[in-house]
Amino acid sequence: MNNILLNNLPLLILNQLLSLLYLSTTFLYGAHFFRDMPLAKKYKQPFLVVTVLTHLTYLGLLTSMEGYKISYSTLNLMTMVGLTLTTTYLFTEFTTKSDKTGFFVISFATGAQLISSILTSQIQNTGMTFSGVGIGVHLVAAIFGFSAIAIAGIYSILYLLLFRQIQHNRFEIFFQRLPNLEILEKLTMHAVSLGFLFLTITIFAGIFEQRASGEAITLWEPKLVTLVIIWLIYGTGIFIKPLIGWDIKHMAYLFIFLFLFITLLIVLMTFFSPTFHGLSF
Repeated sequence: MNNILLNNLPLLILNQLLSLLYLSTTFLYGAHFFRDMPLAKKYKQPFLVVTVLTHLTYLGLLTSMEGYKISYSTLNLMTMVGLTLTTTYLFTEFTTKSDKTGFFVISFATGAQLISSILTSQIQNTGMTFSGVGIGVHLVAAIFGFSAIAIAGIYSILYLLLFRQIQHNRFEIFFQRLPNLEILEKLTMHAVSLGFLFLTITIFAGIFEQRASGEAITLWEPKLVTLVIIWLIYGTGIFIKPLIGWDIKHMAYLFIFLFLFITLLIVLMTFFSPTFHGLSF
C-alpha cells in the first residue's frame, strides 16, 4: 500500500505522538476547568506549547517527503485547522492571560486532528497538490476562515450556556469559570469579523486564480454557493447589531448553526470526497 505514514516509521511515530499530545492537552485543560486541579493548571500550557511545536514538526516532515505536499484534501485541511486553532488560542492565552475557554477550543482542534491522523494512515498517497500563489492564498484563507467560524460557534455556545445559568439564577461552574457575557460577546464578534475577512479573501483569491489559469468559474457549484451564503451571513452579522439592535443572544443561534453545518460538511467530505473541489489544483 502506497501510504506515506506506513512507508516512513519516524513520520508514523510522530503522527501517533501528536494525537497523544492533543488528547493529553485536552485532558489537562478539562481537568483544570471542571476540577480545578493544581497539577493540570501547572502543566496544561507547557503541554499546549509542545503540542503546537510537535504539530509544526510533523507538518514539516510530512511536506518534506518527496511527492507529498499539502493539498485540497480534506484530511490535510483538518490537520491545518487543528494547528490554526491551537496556535490562535495559544497566542490569545499568552496575550490576555485568560485560559478559561481553552478546553472548548482545544477539544475541537483535537477532534479534527484525530480524524486526520487516523484516516491519513489508512489512505493511499495520491500526491494531489495545488500550484499558484492565488490558490495558496485561497487555501490558507479558507483554513483561517473555518477556524474563525469554529471559534465564533464555540464562543456562542459558551455565551448561551452562561446566559441561561444567570437567567435561572444558577451560579454553577460556567458562571464561576468563564469570562463574563460582555467579554464572550466581544470574543464572538471578533471571530465573526475575522471569519468574514478570511472568507472574502478565500472567494476573491479563488476567482483570481481561476481567471489567471483560464479556467471557467462554475458559479453554481454547491460548495461555492454554500461559501458565498455563509460569507453573506457573516457580513450581515457584523452590521445587524449596530443597525437594528439585534443582540448577540439571537445571533448566537445562527453562528452555532453555521459552525455545526460547516463541521458536518467537512466530515462528510472527508469520507466521501477527496477534495473540496471537483478538480485538484
